[in-house]
Amino acid sequence: MLSTRESLAAQLFVAFATTAVLVIAVLSGLVALSMREGFSEYLVRGELVGMDGVVEALAERHDPENPGWPPLVGAPREWEHLLAVNIGPLGEQGSVPIPEARRGPSPGRPPGPPPGFAPPTLEARVFLLDADGQILIPPRMPGPYSARRAIHAADAAPDAAPIGYLGLVSPQGEPSALDAFFLRGQYRNLALAAIAALALSALAAALLSRQFLRPVKALERGTRAMAQGDFDTRLDTSRRDELGQLIGHTNALAASLKAARDAERQWVSDTSHELQTPLAVLRAEIEAVQDGIRQADDRTLAEMHDAVMRLSRLVSDLKTLSFSREGGDMVHRRPMDFAALVAERLDHATDRLKAAGLAVTPDIAAPLMIEGDPEALARLIDNLLENARRYTASPGRVVVRVWQDGPEAMLVVEDTAPAPAAQAMPQLFDRFYRAEGSRSRAHGGSGLGLAICRAIAAAHAGTIEATLSPLGGLRVTLALRMKGHSHEQNKAHPHL
Repeated sequence: MLSTRESLAAQLFVAFATTAVLVIAVLSGLVALSMREGFSEYLVRGELVGMDGVVEALAERHDPENPGWPPLVGAPREWEHLLAVNIGPLGEQGSVPIPEARRGPSPGRPPGPPPGFAPPTLEARVFLLDADGQILIPPRMPGPYSARRAIHAADAAPDAAPIGYLGLVSPQGEPSALDAFFLRGQYRNLALAAIAALALSALAAALLSRQFLRPVKALERGTRAMAQGDFDTRLDTSRRDELGQLIGHTNALAASLKAARDAERQWVSDTSHELQTPLAVLRAEIEAVQDGIRQADDRTLAEMHDAVMRLSRLVSDLKTLSFSREGGDMVHRRPMDFAALVAERLDHATDRLKAAGLAVTPDIAAPLMIEGDPEALARLIDNLLENARRYTASPGRVVVRVWQDGPEAMLVVEDTAPAPAAQAMPQLFDRFYRAEGSRSRAHGGSGLGLAICRAIAAAHAGTIEATLSPLGGLRVTLALRMKGHSHEQNKAHPHL
C-alpha cells in the first residue's frame, strides 16, 4: 500500500496546486502594483480635469504672433500668480477656489500672489509644455507619474491642433487618508478574490488528478492481473490520447501473452502425444519379448528399430526448432549457388520419388547466387521433396522450378492430387499440424517438416507459402534474396 507521500494522486495534486498558487501569487502582485500605479494616475488625471480655469486663462493669454507664452516663461511670479488666481490655495482636502481671486488683483496691489501666500502643493506640481511637447515651465515638485491635457485657442475649431499642454505630476510621499482607505479596500477585495481562486484551483487540481489517474489505475489493475497469469483481462480503449494508446498496447500485450501461453501448452501437449506413440510401440515390443509372447527375431528387432528411429527423428526435429529460435540462430551464411543446390538435392531424391510412382519434372535456371547456409537450405529442400513423396498418390508427378524474379531467387515444389483442404492452408506450417484425409500420420513423419522449412526461410530473411496447385495437389513457394542482384539479370519464369 502506497503512503500519501508516495501516491501519484497526491503528487499530481501538489504539483497542480503549487502551480496554481504560484500563478495566483504572481498575478495578485502584478495586479496590486498596477492598481497602485493606476490609482495614482487616475488621481492625477482627475485633478487635471478640474483645472479648466488654468486652461482658459492660458488660452486667453496666448499670442499667435509670439507663441509659447514668453511672458509666463520669463516671469516665474506671473506663472505662480496665474495658478494662484485660477486654482486657489490648496487645503488639506484639495483645491478650494477663491472667488475674489478670480476677479483679479485689488487696485494698488502689485502683480503676484497675495501677501503671505505660500506656494501650495498642487501649484508646485503643475508644468507647461509647448505645442511640440517641449517643457516650457517645469514643475517645482517632481513626482513619479504625470498627465497632461491639451490647450486650444479660444476661437479655435474643435479639431484644431493644440497650442500647448498643461501637465500635472503626482504628489510624492504617502497617499492621503482617503486615498489610503480606498486602496486598502481594493487590496482586501483582491485578497478575497485570490483566496477564492486558490480554493477553486485546489478543487480543480483534485478533479484533474482523479481524472488523470483513472486510466492509470486501470492499467495498474490490468498489469497486475497479467502478472498473476490472467491474460484474458482487457481494458477500456475509449480514450484517444496517449494513455488510450498505452491501454491499446497493453491489451495487445495481453493477447500476445495469451497466444504464447496457449501455443506453449499446445506445444507441450503435441510433443508429449508425438513421443507417446513410438514409445508405446517400443514398450509393447520389449514387454512381449520379456513375456515370451514374441521372439527377439529379425522382424521384432526391425519393428523396435523403426520405433527408435522415429523417436530419433522426432527428437532431432524438436532440437532443431528449439535451438534455432524459429530459425534465427541456425544458419551460417556464405555465398552459394542456390540453383546448383536444388539440382543436387533433387538428383539425390529422384530415385525415391520414382520408387513411389512419381515422375519428376525439373525446371532449374542456373546459376542463382545468394547468401545462405547450404546445409540448412539442403534440409529445407529435402523436407519439401519428402513431403511431396509421402502425400502424392501414385501414379503422380512432382514439378520443381527454380528461377530469378527481380531481386529474389524463387523455388516452387508442387505435386499432383490429393490436395489438402483450402481452409487448412494457413496451418500447414504449424508444428505437429497434419491435414485430414490423405495427409495423415499414417504416411509417417513427425509433423515438423514444414515448420522447420518456415524456420529456415525466416532465418534467411525469406518467405515461404503454401497454395493449391493447378496440378491438383500442393504448391509450396520459397523466395530468397539474391546476392549481387542487378536489373539486367531479371527474367520472368515462363510457366507461372
